[in-house]
Amino acid sequence: MNQSKPELLFKQADEDLERANQELYRPSEDVVSYSACQYSRLALYRFLNALAIIQSKDKNIILEPDLTLDQLITFCSQHSKEIDNIDFSSLRCTCEPVIEDGDSEVIYCTSVQKVDYCAKLAAKVKDIAGKELNKSI
Repeated sequence: MNQSKPELLFKQADEDLERANQELYRPSEDVVSYSACQYSRLALYRFLNALAIIQSKDKNIILEPDLTLDQLITFCSQHSKEIDNIDFSSLRCTCEPVIEDGDSEVIYCTSVQKVDYCAKLAAKVKDIAGKELNKSI
């Protein structure tokens, strides 16, 4: 994913998280876990990417393009105590590409509980990224 403006990434991530939550608000037997998983994962990725861009500008660091979720978590954790305090250990898809490119295997969780966990992680990161975004404007 190319480096966009953090404001745009944040807005896109917020829309993705809303879609995931709409799916998760259904009765568990009606949840399409694939959709909820993909939207949650993309929201988390975009929130972390927005935060990483803000942090890299603040610290005058050049970010590598197309970082994985795991790499974004590591980078953001190094520059934010709040991110470092979040437990990402149950996130199973950190090293896989977030955007499907046709050749890569699509990774997703089928458990509504696991998908809900990812949506909650995205919401936590949203709060932190939102504070940093407001400071940077």
